[in-house]
Amino acid sequence: MLALASCGLPRTIAGNASQAPVSTATVTAPSTPTVTAPVPQTVYVPPPQTVTTAPAGVAASSQWYAQPGWITAQPWITITPAAGQTPCQWLHARGYSYAQAYAAWAQNGYPPSWSATNDGYPCQKSYGMQH
Repeated sequence: MLALASCGLPRTIAGNASQAPVSTATVTAPSTPTVTAPVPQTVYVPPPQTVTTAPAGVAASSQWYAQPGWITAQPWITITPAAGQTPCQWLHARGYSYAQAYAAWAQNGYPPSWSATNDGYPCQKSYGMQH
C-alpha cells in the first residue's frame, strides 16, 4: 500500500491498479562538477642551521669554545678542501658551527693562514666576527 495522503494526494487502495497518477514530476540530476587539481609548486626549504651552545659545566662566555678541555673533547674533523677552497670555507659549506671550526683550527695547530686578520681568531671571512 502506498500512502501519499501526507503530500496532499489521494490514497491508493491496495489492489486497485486502475487508478491513474494525479501528477508527474521530472527530476534532473545536477551536472558533474569540474575538479581542477592545483598546479604543483616548488618549495625551497633551507637546510637546518647548527646552533652550538656552551656545554654543561663550561661558562657561557662569548669564547667558551676556546677552552682547551672542550677543544680536546671534540671529534677530529678531516678537512679536505677542494682546489681554491680554504679549510674555513670547507667547514662552513658542510654546516660546521664556528665553535667546531675553532676546535678544528686548534686541533690542527692554530695555522696562521686560517685567520685572515691575524688576530688569533680563525675563519672570519666564512663565519664573520665571532669575538
